[in-house]
Amino acid sequence: MNKKEKQNNLKLSYYFETFGCQMNVADSDMLAQQLTGRGYVRAEKVRQADLIIVNTCSVRERAESRAKARLEEYGNIKKAHQRLWVIGCMAQRLGEELKAEIPKIDLVIGAEEIEHLPKKLDTYLARSEAGPVMGEYSSGISTFLPVMRGCDNFCYYCIVPYVRGREHSLPATDLLDQAKKLVDQGASEITLLGQNVNSYQDDSRDFSDLIDLLHEIKGLKRIRFTTSHPKDLSDKLIETIASLPKVCKHIHLPVQSGSAQILERMNRKYTRNHYLRRIEAIRREMPNADITTDVMVGFPGESEEDFKKTLSLFKEVRFTAAFMFAFSVRPKTKSAEMSDQVPEEIKLNRLKALIAMQTQITKQCYKEMVGQTVEVLLTHQQDRRTQGWVGQDYGCKRVLLKKTGDLGGSIVFATIKESTGMTLIGEEMV
Repeated sequence: MNKKEKQNNLKLSYYFETFGCQMNVADSDMLAQQLTGRGYVRAEKVRQADLIIVNTCSVRERAESRAKARLEEYGNIKKAHQRLWVIGCMAQRLGEELKAEIPKIDLVIGAEEIEHLPKKLDTYLARSEAGPVMGEYSSGISTFLPVMRGCDNFCYYCIVPYVRGREHSLPATDLLDQAKKLVDQGASEITLLGQNVNSYQDDSRDFSDLIDLLHEIKGLKRIRFTTSHPKDLSDKLIETIASLPKVCKHIHLPVQSGSAQILERMNRKYTRNHYLRRIEAIRREMPNADITTDVMVGFPGESEEDFKKTLSLFKEVRFTAAFMFAFSVRPKTKSAEMSDQVPEEIKLNRLKALIAMQTQITKQCYKEMVGQTVEVLLTHQQDRRTQGWVGQDYGCKRVLLKKTGDLGGSIVFATIKESTGMTLIGEEMV
C-alpha cells in the first residue's frame, strides 16, 4: 500500500521511543492519544511506522547520549515516506542544533511546547504531509495525569527548570474533567505528575484539595502521585493521604543526600533533620506506608564523611526502594561551575556500595510481606504462556498472581506466598 492509499484508509502509523521520567511517559501517552484521535495506529516496529517520535531526557548526560544514538540509528534506517520527530527535554535544550547534528530529523519540539502541542499538532502533521480526520481514543488501566509543569526550585544539579520552564499548575476543574475521561476510557488508577506536586496551587486549592476533588470520581479505584519535594510536604497532605481510601499509601520523597552540608550545596532548601522529621510524620500517620526516594552520590565537594551520612540515613529510614545515581554534570546548572568535582572512580565505588545496601533493605522489605494479605490492582499479563497477572499492592510493591481470564483493572485480595526479592508471589483469597 502506498502512502496516499494509507492516508485514504486512515492507516498512518506512529512509533514512540521514550527516555527519562514518568512526565515524559505521560507526554508520550498524550501525544499518542492525539495521534490516535487523528486516525493513526500504533506500529509494533520502527520500520513499520510513518511517524517516528523519540521523546528525550536531559537530566543526565547518559540519557542524552542514548537518545542521540537512537536518533542517529533511526535516521540511518528511515525511508523516504517516514518522518522523524524529536521531542522533550533534550529537544528543548539543543533546539535546532539537533537537526544540524542529525540531519535526518524532520521536526524538533521542546518540552515547554508539549503542553500546547494539541493545538499545534495539525500544523506539524500537515508539514509532515500526514493528517487524517479526528476519532476516538482509549487509555490504559494505570495512566498518568500531569497536574503541573515546570519547576521553580533550581537545585544546583538539575537542568529541568531550564528545559521545562517555570512552575505552573493546571486548573483543577480541567484536571477533574480529564480524569473523568480517563476513567471512562478504562483507567482504574491515575498517577498525578509534577516536578513538585506538593507546591500545586490553583487559586485557593492546594494539592490536598485537588486529591480530595479527584477522590470523588466514580469508577476511579486508586490515586498515586509523584514527585514530592521534602520542603513542601505538609502535615495536611500527609493526613489527606492517610485518610482517603483510594489514595495509595506510597510517598516518593527524594532525599538526594544524607549530608546537611551537601544538601545546602545542592540548594535543596531543607536539612537532613527536616527530612527525617517528615519521615517520622509519614510513619506516624501511615506506619505501613512505602517510602521511596531518589539519591545521588558524588556531588561536587562530597567527602567520604558526607557519603557515610547518606549510608546512615538509608539505614535509619529503610526505604522500600530507591533510584540511585552518580552525579552527572549538566550544562547551565550551578554544579557545572563547581571546581571540586569528585573523580569518576570514587563516584562509581560509592554508588556500588549504596546500591548493595539498598538492595538488601528492599529484599528484606519484600520478605517481610510473606504471609500477609494484600490488595492488588491487576494491570497487565506477565506472559500469556504462564497465564500470570501482574499488579501492585496498596503501596508500591510488584505482585504476581497465577490467574487466567481478562482481569485487567480488577482488584483482588491475595496472600503472599513468597518473594523473589523484587516481586511478591501471591495467591488469591477465595
